[in-house]
Amino acid sequence: MLLMRLTRLMGKSHALLLRHYLLWVFSYCLMQGLTFVLVVPIIHALLDLRVDDALMWLLPLGVGVVLTGYLHYRAAYSGFQVAATLMSQLRRRIGDHVVTLPLGWFVRANTSRLGLLLSQGVMEILGLPAHQLTPLLRAVITPAVVVVATSFFDWRVALCAAFLFPMLGLVYWWAGRLGRTADRAVQTANAQACDRMVEFAQSQPVLRTYGKSAQGYQQFDQALVAQSRAGRRQLWLVLPPLLLNTWLGQLALMGLMAGITWLVVMEGDAAQQTTLFALLVLVSRVIDPLSEVASYGSGIRMASAQMEAAENVLSQLSLPAPTEPVPLPQHYTIELRDVTFSYQPGVRALQRVSATLPANSVTAVVGASGSGKTTLTKLIARFFDPDNGVIAIGGINVKSFPVMQHMNMISQVFQDNYLFSGTLRENLMMGNPAADDDTLKNVLKLTRLDEVVQRLPLGLDSRVGEGGGFLSGGERQRAALARALLKNAPILLLDEATGALDPENQEAIAQGLNALRGHCTMLVIAHQLHTIRNADNILVLDHGQIVEQGNHQQLLAKNGRYAALWQAKVRAEGWRIVHPREDQGGDNV
Repeated sequence: MLLMRLTRLMGKSHALLLRHYLLWVFSYCLMQGLTFVLVVPIIHALLDLRVDDALMWLLPLGVGVVLTGYLHYRAAYSGFQVAATLMSQLRRRIGDHVVTLPLGWFVRANTSRLGLLLSQGVMEILGLPAHQLTPLLRAVITPAVVVVATSFFDWRVALCAAFLFPMLGLVYWWAGRLGRTADRAVQTANAQACDRMVEFAQSQPVLRTYGKSAQGYQQFDQALVAQSRAGRRQLWLVLPPLLLNTWLGQLALMGLMAGITWLVVMEGDAAQQTTLFALLVLVSRVIDPLSEVASYGSGIRMASAQMEAAENVLSQLSLPAPTEPVPLPQHYTIELRDVTFSYQPGVRALQRVSATLPANSVTAVVGASGSGKTTLTKLIARFFDPDNGVIAIGGINVKSFPVMQHMNMISQVFQDNYLFSGTLRENLMMGNPAADDDTLKNVLKLTRLDEVVQRLPLGLDSRVGEGGGFLSGGERQRAALARALLKNAPILLLDEATGALDPENQEAIAQGLNALRGHCTMLVIAHQLHTIRNADNILVLDHGQIVEQGNHQQLLAKNGRYAALWQAKVRAEGWRIVHPREDQGGDNV
C-alpha cells in the first residue's frame, strides 16, 4: 500500500525508477541473507575441526560480502535518485495542480498547510526511499531469507524463528495505530502555531498602538503550548511500542537460544548437535533487524501522514474548464440567473439571485456585512462555481471559457490587497507588461497614485517591501487599483476599492472611476454610499438575496432598505465626539 501511494505521488512516468530501486533493495537483502547463511557450514566445519572445509567456505563467503556491499551501494544510490526525483516531481505536481484550483480554496488554513507540505512535508516524504524504506525492507526480507534457509538445516529452529514475524508485526501495527492520531494532532498544532506566528508579527503595529502586545503574545504563546503538548503526547504514544518491540526482541533471542540449547541436549546425533550450535549464531541475525522495525515505523508513519496531506491537495477538484479558447463575447453584459451558493452545507451565502449588469455600465452592490456582496464578486470572477444557477458574460456561461481567457476579461481589486516584493513599477506592470508610459501616467493620475510616486525616493522604482509593507494602507490600495486599471479588462470588479482612503481621495478616485463609465462593465461594492450615487444601477443585498434594485433616486423614493442605509449615513455625518465636560445632557456622542 505504501509503495503504491509512493508510485502515485511520483507519477506513472517515473514508476520504473521506483521499481528499479525496489529491485536493487530486494537483491541486496536476498544476498545479505544468503551470506549470513554461509556462516553455518563454516562454524560447523570448525566445530568438527575440519579447517580445510572451513577455508573452502570462506571463498563464497567473501564473494557474498563483496556482492552484498555492491548491491547495498546500488540500492542506496537508487534510493537517493528516487528521493531527488520525488522532491522535484511532487512539488511540481502540487504546484501544477494548485494553480488549477478555485481561488476560493486559498484561505489561510489551506495555504498554511500547503506551505508546511511543500517545505517540511516533502522532505519527510522523500526520506522514505533515501533513509527509511531500505532498512525497513532489510528488516523483513533478510530475516525471512535466513528463516527459509534455516529450514534446510533444522525445521524446528526455523519454525520457532518464524513465530517472531506475526508477533513483531502486531507491535508494528499497534505503534502505527497509536501514532497516526498523535501525528495528525501535531500537524494541526504546527500549522496553527505558524499561523499565529505570522499573525503576531504582522499585527505588531495594531497591538502596540492599543497597548495589547501582551494579549497578542498570549494567543501566540497558547499556540506554542498546544504545539508542545501535541509533541509530548506523540512522544508518550510512540515510546511504549518501541520499548515493547525491544523487549520482545530480547525475549525472543533468549527463547531461541534456550530452545536450541534444549534441542542440543536432547539431540543424540553429534552432527546435528554441531549444526544446532552453528544455527545458534545465525538466529541472532534474525533478531537484530526485526527488533529495529518499530524504530523505523515512526519516521515512515510521519512520512505516510505527509503523503496523505499531499494526496488530499491533489484530490481537490479543479474548476472544470475547457482548454480551447472560445470566441470572445460580442458584449460584456453580466447575467446572474437564479444563482445560489453555500460555503457550508445548509448555510446559503446567496439564494436565487438574478440580476443583469449591462455592458459598459456601473452597477453598485450595497448591504450589511455578511449579506453576500463579496461572494457575488467572487462568483463572477469564478473563485467558485454556484451550487445552482448560471453566471454568463455576453450570453456565454462562464464555465465555457478556459480559465486564462476568463481571467483576462476581468480586473479585480480585493478588500485585502497584496503587493509583491519588488519595485512599485514592477507591481503595476504586472497588470499589463506592454503598457506604454502615457497609459501608465494616465492610470497614476486617475488613482491619485502620482502623488505617492512624487514622495517616494526613487519614484516608480522604489521598492515596496514584502506585501507592500513600505507603503501605507491607502497607498497600497491605490497601487492595487492602478494595477487593475492598467490591465484594461472589459470587466472591472471593485470590492471596497476606496475604503482605506480619506474622504478627499475617495471623492477624487470616484471621479476617476466615473471617467471609465462607458468603457467597461463595472461592479462596485461600497459601504461609502456617496461614492456610488451616480451608479447606473444599485443592487441592495440582504441575507443573500436582492431585496431592492434601481438607481439612487429610485431607491430613495421607495423608502425601503436602501433609503434606511442612506438616512443612517446622513445622520452619521453629524456625529462628533464630545468631551464629558462639554456634554450638557443632550444627545451628543
